[in-house]
Amino acid sequence: MKLKKLLAATSLGLAAFSASATPLDALVGNLNIKLVGLTTETNTQAGTNESTWGLGAITQIQGTGGASWSAGLSDGSYLYYMIYGIADQNIVQNGSNFDIYNIGASGGVADNKIHLDIYRTNTPIAALDSNFDAAPSGRTGYAMHSLLSSLGPAYLTVTFGTGKQLVDVANSCTGLEPYVCDASADETQATLVQQVTNTNLPADGKGSFFADVTGGTSATQWNTNGLFGHDFDGKFTLSTNGASQGSGTCTDVEVTTGVCFTGLINDPIRANKIPEPGTLAIFGLGLAGLAGLRRRRQA
Repeated sequence: MKLKKLLAATSLGLAAFSASATPLDALVGNLNIKLVGLTTETNTQAGTNESTWGLGAITQIQGTGGASWSAGLSDGSYLYYMIYGIADQNIVQNGSNFDIYNIGASGGVADNKIHLDIYRTNTPIAALDSNFDAAPSGRTGYAMHSLLSSLGPAYLTVTFGTGKQLVDVANSCTGLEPYVCDASADETQATLVQQVTNTNLPADGKGSFFADVTGGTSATQWNTNGLFGHDFDGKFTLSTNGASQGSGTCTDVEVTTGVCFTGLINDPIRANKIPEPGTLAIFGLGLAGLAGLRRRRQA
C-alpha cells in the first residue's frame, strides 16, 4: 500500500512534464509561441500619437521534448491579447517597400511604451481566433476592448524593448513625404521594426521585436530574461484581413471602412519559462518519494 502511494506521488510529480496535451502551467524551458492577430489604424487613442493597435489570440505554445499547449484543448484555457501604444518614429523608403520604425506612443495617457497585455480565460472568443470579425469600435479605453473587459486581471503584461535595430539609418527627407520622415531620428531606439509594402494598412510584410514582462498573474514564470536579455523574441508576418483574403468572415467593405480590423498578423514568438511554484512542489514530492523508497530498500 505504501509503495503505491509513493509511486502515485512520483507520477504526480512527473505528470506536469507530459509531452502530450501539456497544461499551460506545466510548460517550461524554451518555448515557441504561435499567434494570430488583428491590427488597425482606426479608433486610435485620442490625445496621443498612437498610429496602430490591435487584438489577437495565442493559439499554440510548443516546448522541448514534444510538449505542446493548444488553446482550448490541453487544459480548457485560452489566451487573448491586446497590443497598443504603437507610434511611428520614422519611415524610410527602401526600393518599392518601406522600413517602419516604431516606438511607444506619447501624449495624453500614453507612456512612451508599446504594450502587450495577455488574458487567460476558459471561454473562447470566436471574433479573435476564428471569425476575425472583432470591431475596432469596441475599444473602451487605451488598454481595453469590450471583448476582453470581463477576463479579469492580466495573465501577463509586456512592454517592447530595444535591440532589434542595431544601426542608426542614414536617410534624408524632402518634407513632402505623406508619412513620418525624420532625418534626425535614431532608429536604434525603435522597439518594433517592420518591412512592409505600404506605409498604411492594408499592407504585406514582416516585423520583429523584443519584449519584457512587467506584470501579470504569471509574471514570475515568464520573467526570465532568457532571450538576449529580454523575455520574448518576436517575429511576425503581416497581411490583410478578410474573407476574400482567406481569413475570417469580414467582407472587403467592412475591412476597408474600419468596421473590421484591416491587418492580419501571425507567426511564432520565442520565450523561456520556469515552472510555477506548485509544479515544483509536486515534482519535489515525487523525488522525495523515490529517495525514501531507495533508502528503505538499502536498509
